[in-house]
Amino acid sequence: MFRNPLRIGRILSFVALLIPVLLQISCTKSKPVTLKLAGDEWFLASLTKSGMIGTYEQKTGVRVEIVHKNDRTIMNDLDHGATAGDSGYDVVVMRHRLLGALIQKQRVRSIDSLLADPGVHDTSFQPQQQLFPNWWRELSWYGDKVYGYPYTGLTAYLCYRKDLLDDPENRRRFKARYHREMAVPSTWKEYMQLAEFFTRPNEHFYGTYISGKQGLALWYEWLNLVYSFGGNILDTQHGWEYGDIVINSPQNVAATEQYVQLIRFSPPDTLSYGWNEAQSALQQGHAFMGLLWSDQAPLLEDPATSKVAGKIGYSLIPSNTSQRFSQLEGLTYLIPRESKQPQEAYRFIEWAMSDQVQIQQMLKGSSSIRKSAYEDSRVREKPYTPTFLASIPVAREKPTIPESSQMTEAAERRLSEIVTQKESPQSGLDQLALDLEKILGSKAHLRYPVHGPS
Repeated sequence: MFRNPLRIGRILSFVALLIPVLLQISCTKSKPVTLKLAGDEWFLASLTKSGMIGTYEQKTGVRVEIVHKNDRTIMNDLDHGATAGDSGYDVVVMRHRLLGALIQKQRVRSIDSLLADPGVHDTSFQPQQQLFPNWWRELSWYGDKVYGYPYTGLTAYLCYRKDLLDDPENRRRFKARYHREMAVPSTWKEYMQLAEFFTRPNEHFYGTYISGKQGLALWYEWLNLVYSFGGNILDTQHGWEYGDIVINSPQNVAATEQYVQLIRFSPPDTLSYGWNEAQSALQQGHAFMGLLWSDQAPLLEDPATSKVAGKIGYSLIPSNTSQRFSQLEGLTYLIPRESKQPQEAYRFIEWAMSDQVQIQQMLKGSSSIRKSAYEDSRVREKPYTPTFLASIPVAREKPTIPESSQMTEAAERRLSEIVTQKESPQSGLDQLALDLEKILGSKAHLRYPVHGPS
C-alpha cells in the first residue's frame, strides 16, 4: 500500500509535540493539594496533638502544612501578600476581635457563597442548628456576612481551692469572723471576704491575685470586673457595631475601684503578673482563688505541672448586678483572599468542625462551639465543662471593629497607670475615653463627661 511520507512525518511531529503536554497534564492532576494553615502554636496545639490532621490527609489525599505564627505576624504576612515561591496561606486561625481590621483591608473572604454551594458544603453540617448561635455570630460574622467558623471558644472562670473551701476548720473560723457560711462567691463583697480570710503572707499564701503587668492579660482581666458591674466599652449589641463610648461610666469606675482593691490580698509581685504568672500562683498553691481563661484550666488539672490537680473548683465570675455574665472570646477559622484553593480550604474547615474532631480537640484542652461535642462522656466529666456551658447564654460581646486593636492598646496603657496608682480610676478612665474618642473619630461619641482638665 502506498504511504505518504510527508503525511506520516506530520503525524509524528504532532505526536512529539503532544507528548510533553499530556505528561504535564498528568503531572498536574497527580500533584497533591497542599493547604497551608497558620495560627498561634498555643492554640493550634489542641488540633495538632489530636492526631486528626493525619486522618484527614489519609482520607482526602490533601496535605495540611502547619505554620506556627502569632496574630501580629500573620496580619503582617497578609498585608504583604504571597512572595515568589510561596503560595501564601489557605486557612488562618486568628482572634475574632481582629476580624474588622482583616475585612477592612480585604484580607479575608466571606464564606457565604461556599456555604451555599452544594458542591462544596457538606449538607450534614448545619451550623445554624449545630453551633451555639450567639457565639458563632460574634466570633465569625461581621454584620450580615459569615466569614468563618469558631476554632475555639474562650471565657474566663473563677478558679478556687475547693479543698480549702470545704475544710471544716476553715468553715468554722470563717463563720465566726464574717457571720455567714463560707461558699463560692457570687458577689464581689463575698469575694473580698474570702480573699481577706485566706491571705496569709507568713505562709506565702494569698487570697487572690491580679494580672497587673501592662498587657493583654490586664485588659482582659479588668473586663471581667467591668461586665460584672454592668459596664461595657461601647454601647452596642454586636462587636461589629459602633456606639457611644461608655468606658468611663460610673459602673466602670466602680468596677475599677473594686479591681484595685484586690491588690491588697494579692502576692507582692502581682503587678508583674501576666497569664503565666497568674496560672502558676494557683498551680503552685500560692493563692486561694483567681480568674483564669478556660484554656488554662486543663493545666490546673495536670498532675505533672500542678500541685493542686483535683483540688480546683470552677464557677462563673462574681457579679455586682442581678445578672451573671461571661466573656465571649475566641479564635476563628478564616480563608484569606490570597488563597488559590478556597474550596479545599472550606472543605477542611467544615471537616474540622465535625463532631469527631471537635471532641478530640476538647480532650486536648480546647472548648467547642458545637453543641453535640458536649454529649461525649469524656468531655462531660471534665470538672470545668459545666461552667463553660453555663457561660454560653450569658456571654458579652467585645468590639471587632477595625479599630479594636488600637482601642485595646490604649486601654492597656491607661489601666497600667491605674493599678500602679499613677492615676485614679476616674481620671484614668476619663483619659481612656478621650483616647477612644480620638481613635474612633466621628464614628462614636462620649456619653459621660470627662472630669477635670482634658
